[in-house]
Amino acid sequence: MYSLAVVLVSLLSVVPVYSRPSPDELGLLHDTLARGPPPDALSSSPNALNPRVPLSTNDDTPSPLVDLQVYAPPIVPRNGRSCEIVLLTHEFGDGSYGVPAIAEYTPPTDHACGGVDKWAAITLNVTVYSIGTQYDRLSSLYLSHVEILRHSSAEPTKTGTVWTVKDVTHYSALFRKPGQILMDFSNIISADLGLDASFHVDVTAAFHVATPSFPVPTTSDLILPLSNLSPNTTNLFTIEDDLGGTTNITIPPSTQQAFVEIYASGNSNEEFWYLNTPDEFLDRFPSSTGLVGKGPFREIQLVLDGRLAGVVWPHAVIYTGGITPTNWRPLTAYGTYDQPTYYIDVTPFLPLINDDKQHAFTLRVQGQGASPSINSNWFVSGSVHLKLGKKRVLGKMTTYDVQSNPSLKTTGSASNGNITVNTSVLAQRTVLIESELHGDIGRQIVRFEQQLNYSNLQRYEDDGWVQWGAQLTEGTSQSVHGGRMAFRDTFSYPLDVFSNYSLYDMQFGAYGSAINQTFSRTLQSPFLGLTHTILSVQHARGNVGMDDTPGLRHAINGTGATDQQFAFSSTSGETYFRDIAAKNDGWLRDSVWGTLKASEPPVPKNQIFEGGGHGFRRSLSTRRSPRSSYDTVSCSTPISRAQVEAL
Repeated sequence: MYSLAVVLVSLLSVVPVYSRPSPDELGLLHDTLARGPPPDALSSSPNALNPRVPLSTNDDTPSPLVDLQVYAPPIVPRNGRSCEIVLLTHEFGDGSYGVPAIAEYTPPTDHACGGVDKWAAITLNVTVYSIGTQYDRLSSLYLSHVEILRHSSAEPTKTGTVWTVKDVTHYSALFRKPGQILMDFSNIISADLGLDASFHVDVTAAFHVATPSFPVPTTSDLILPLSNLSPNTTNLFTIEDDLGGTTNITIPPSTQQAFVEIYASGNSNEEFWYLNTPDEFLDRFPSSTGLVGKGPFREIQLVLDGRLAGVVWPHAVIYTGGITPTNWRPLTAYGTYDQPTYYIDVTPFLPLINDDKQHAFTLRVQGQGASPSINSNWFVSGSVHLKLGKKRVLGKMTTYDVQSNPSLKTTGSASNGNITVNTSVLAQRTVLIESELHGDIGRQIVRFEQQLNYSNLQRYEDDGWVQWGAQLTEGTSQSVHGGRMAFRDTFSYPLDVFSNYSLYDMQFGAYGSAINQTFSRTLQSPFLGLTHTILSVQHARGNVGMDDTPGLRHAINGTGATDQQFAFSSTSGETYFRDIAAKNDGWLRDSVWGTLKASEPPVPKNQIFEGGGHGFRRSLSTRRSPRSSYDTVSCSTPISRAQVEAL
């Protein structure tokens, strides 16, 4: 796996890398993590859970496990007033698949809330409790048909599982008016599948009143949904072809700025899109291996009245059941419970679309296959954030340098007998759109540009049962309005995955993986003005042993270890650092420091155990095979059929 990373660096040396978070932006984060936590950063909490909670199905403890995604806590006024209201309480159980929960929303009127024009920040808190057996499920939350949060669930246990998601919202324009809350959390209860866990969900919102040191931020005045607008089903588009999903939008003539925010998740045969095999090499593997085609490159496109307005090259979010579930118990991959969103500046298009007529905003996903270019399916939605003024913006588009497709090159090789197959996918994309606009502030040049770079190298052995993948996505999207930076998103998303399924098709089979993933991003979001930088580095390794039930097979044992270093800084001066690790379903260490430590402290001291937990194990009434334990097999090196037979 690591030798492949060397090859990746070698190839990238001849491919221009346009931009990534700069050393100045990441320097503080790297240096602070390298120095390590101060003494007061170690795990401590007055609200310790007792006893420690393992994840074993047969453990008979009354305490739930707290699942955790590391994230930057919301930045809110420290000494201001605030209030909290319940947005939604619902049990997603039998019959909830495709049937969202719906509730009416009314802006809070309590004195502590300060009024709709006094909010310095709004935070969301989503708490889910589940007990039993269930797969990871994807959930989305909408206000007035605009998606405001997307997250996956934990895979619950017989002891119960609790996880909490917090999100700093920039959707103030939606919260100022009455609307409808809609939450989709499609769940399946099935005795035949052995799935019996419901999800009990509580969604609250906290409204924080501005203070002299924390004024009301500048946000969008109007937010319009890019969704299917259904009143009683999930509002996202399910993309299965190259046509995408279209919303007809009327832009008010007085609009001065317009940005589009996009949510995008691969699902089903697109859940692990970054490991999909290029079609040119798919026929080198037997169908029994289960490899998925259409290649690993994915581009989410925003098309405005038939013209490409910008693109998104997404971060690969790994769900709690992804690749090897024991990797993410109880520490999840970054983005699992609060998926990142992406922006495209469509202000240069204003002279063409602010005529009080409907215009087609289309979100589509392009891959490497043909008819269609992707498998089934992607879940995509978005919203248009508008800054309103007094005059209609006039002007003309002076530069439109956008190719219909990125520069994409697929190559590879195979040894005799396909013993080893290597594939390489390299992509580049530039977007440049510039307009001369005349609006409330007079004449200004508005320029939106993107410079993106992508590389994906894969290696296969043992008919594809053993696979390595090394992917790097990086680049910058930014816009300048009248000589002022209005928006900037510069990122680097390295991902290395090794997976070994050599034992999967055997009686009492097994599988395992090793994963290294980094999320590095500096984002100056539109309107708010603040810039924040996030650096998350994770290493995960785990394996799962299975029973021999015909058809649907169940995990009977497994181990996993995950460690993460996380750093956050904002131009407001706030910071948050965390060094955390879990092993075999128990917490190994957790240190938190920075100005936001009190908002999200470390796990309790008595939840930290030297050496970690004992791992997952389920007792069987049937006789166990000697091959039911995967501990005899390393998941960091390939396994030949001869080695398998020798176990």
